[in-house]
Amino acid sequence: MMDIRRHRRCWRFGGGALPPDQWTSIVGTTNSAAHREPWAKGKIVGQKAPFELEDIGALRVRLQMQCRVRELALFNLGIDSKLRGRRRRCHGVRAYRSPLLESSRPTREQERLMRICVPGSADRFESAERERALFAQRQAHTWVHAPGQPPFCKDVPPAEAFTAEKNRWLTIDLVESVADMALAMVTRLFKNNDTVASYRRYYPLRPLPAVASRWMRDEEFARQRLDGINPYLLRLATELPPHFPVSDEILRGVVPPPNTLAQLLAERRLFLLDYEILHGLTPVFGRFCVAPMALFWRDDQGRLMPLAIQLGQSPAEAPVIFTPKDEHWTWLLARSFVQCADGAYHEVVAHLCRTHLVMESFWVATARSLPMQHPVYALLQPHFTGTLDINHKARTSLLAPGGPIDESIAIGAEGSLTLLGLAYERWDFDATCPRLDLQRRGLDDAAVLPHHHYRDDALALFGAIEAFVGELLRVYYPDDAAVQADGELQAWVHELQSPAGARVKKLPLTDGRLARFDQLHHIVARIIFNCSVEHAAVNNGQYAQFGWIPNTPGAMYLPPPTDHRPTNEAAFVYALPEGLAVGEQLTLVHLLSKRTQHPLGDYPDTFFVGVHAARAALDRFRARLEDIGRAIQERNRPLAVPYVYLQPWLVARSIAI
Repeated sequence: MMDIRRHRRCWRFGGGALPPDQWTSIVGTTNSAAHREPWAKGKIVGQKAPFELEDIGALRVRLQMQCRVRELALFNLGIDSKLRGRRRRCHGVRAYRSPLLESSRPTREQERLMRICVPGSADRFESAERERALFAQRQAHTWVHAPGQPPFCKDVPPAEAFTAEKNRWLTIDLVESVADMALAMVTRLFKNNDTVASYRRYYPLRPLPAVASRWMRDEEFARQRLDGINPYLLRLATELPPHFPVSDEILRGVVPPPNTLAQLLAERRLFLLDYEILHGLTPVFGRFCVAPMALFWRDDQGRLMPLAIQLGQSPAEAPVIFTPKDEHWTWLLARSFVQCADGAYHEVVAHLCRTHLVMESFWVATARSLPMQHPVYALLQPHFTGTLDINHKARTSLLAPGGPIDESIAIGAEGSLTLLGLAYERWDFDATCPRLDLQRRGLDDAAVLPHHHYRDDALALFGAIEAFVGELLRVYYPDDAAVQADGELQAWVHELQSPAGARVKKLPLTDGRLARFDQLHHIVARIIFNCSVEHAAVNNGQYAQFGWIPNTPGAMYLPPPTDHRPTNEAAFVYALPEGLAVGEQLTLVHLLSKRTQHPLGDYPDTFFVGVHAARAALDRFRARLEDIGRAIQERNRPLAVPYVYLQPWLVARSIAI
């Protein structure tokens, strides 16, 4: 019977079997038929066994040693095509990940090839994988050196682009802003809009910033120099500049006797605000912007208070020095020119240059020099999530002609690019250290300014970051010799300082090389601080401060006053932005003030997975952040205006907005 089935099968498919009329002749004679050997017996046919990881590494090494570039490229393409799977997403962008780790549960062999280690600890297969990963990273990150700008990446690598979800979120916010502005214009139609209160009609849907109820007070004007979104310009005055001729006579009635300027200087109670970097910039036609100077003092109650304002860099430009003795609206107008200058400085220098664009150079140098298996790469990567894409949007949209900067800031897009070039020319790596910056400006001593909350919170967070980075790096670099022996690390610092690379000035190196652990420690800690804490300080409060137009107008539309002549509310309002300029400013600052979903200390589950010492350091870091957060809450409890921009759970771990 078995032979009948076999012959029937062969007959159906054209085999050389007996016809059906002869089937009966073989019934019961199954053993008489000749046994046919399968044609594939003893042969290797069908699907082949997959390559082992050792085979892949051996083939790559052999092809590299024989300089067979074409065959190596085709081999890598074939392997990558087979291993390419779903993309992993985090924080709204596609995180770059090796094809060997695309599966949610990597095998032990895959984990071995992706093991985070210094190059001296890698075997030949791991070294080959590191070379392949670095080659791919260098292809995706190409330098662009534009005049007057920090070096940046030519294109946004697909693995680092925003996801459709985040792009949709950005679009929704823009649409809501347009709808809100359209409703506001209808609300203001056919109404009297020559009062400050009329600006409340620009908020039919958005919440009104709290500063709208206190912006007229001198104490609030001074507070924003310390705890606003640009706390980097105020400095202790050691002498009065000759081109800012403030005298005791001018300040009579402002500073109570027996205080004099000489006495206040000796007691370290005078502070200077100088926007000289804006001098010479040409505003857009019809707008006005000056490079003002302002003098503040610490009064007998320990508060910072304004004393005098000069709307220019010399008496020839600004023949009058304004003081709080001036008529109310005249003094507010002088203050508004200072706030206008502060807005331009903040957006272009403190925010765009010092955090966004400068930090991008560090990441491009990292991606071009360190494979993803390097501990420094693994430590820095979460702090650059989304940075390349948001910076690309800033260069192509924010600073473009007709963009938000061009429409809302007095100096426009062209003046902003000029200001960016001036700021970057002055920038060096010392500016990334909050301790050095505060010491340089004379504000590091709490006795000089007892209520400088940015200083206190920034230094506390910087200390926590330093401790975390030091503990984690010690896992891989037990001494200075380990730092010196890491060739990939030396290539990294070379890329950072190279004229063909990041062009970073004043890196803490020894003869252009990393010679000590503390040098590596300082560089990495400062990078993380600027990508997280420093950016949060200048970003989180934009809507709270710039969202109320009379507090910080992007541009002024009347020339600065040149005498003490009294003015009125209608003239003051006429000098402020309105219409499209207001809409552009509100749209911009509302979008940029969104709360982060990935705060400092929030790392992916794959962050140094399996490295117990590194994970223990991360746990201690999170505990320190919680302690700092509780201390900030207790400090803020009695404050009339709490400083919350550096609350750890509000500090984004990367520059992604």
